[in-house]
Amino acid sequence: MTLTSKPFTLSIVVNNYYRCIDHGDVPAALSCFAANAVYRRPGYEALTGLASIEQYYHRTRIIGAGRHTIESLIEGEDEVAVRGSLVGRSREGLPLDVRFADFWRFRELLVVERNTYFDAAAV
Repeated sequence: MTLTSKPFTLSIVVNNYYRCIDHGDVPAALSCFAANAVYRRPGYEALTGLASIEQYYHRTRIIGAGRHTIESLIEGEDEVAVRGSLVGRSREGLPLDVRFADFWRFRELLVVERNTYFDAAAV
């Protein structure tokens, strides 16, 4: 079953994304993104299109491994806001411990826009 199979709610889709990323399953995590999705995060040009987002996760992402903890999740009609933290290691093995806010926008259970903000520089 993919992340976009029914009866998922937007909150379930977002929670499953973090779970898949934490387990290193990038293909499953990104299965909730639309082909034309846009992902923005500090320190990077906007990632436009699923291929660009996939490339970021496989080649560019500083985070090597980690665990997300969701502190707050608010679901609207087509948007989800998340506040949380990530504890892990960079690709170089350095410790990471950051707080983040994610804002997700959906169309038909697929992510069309995601904006991430950190309390640290360009994670």
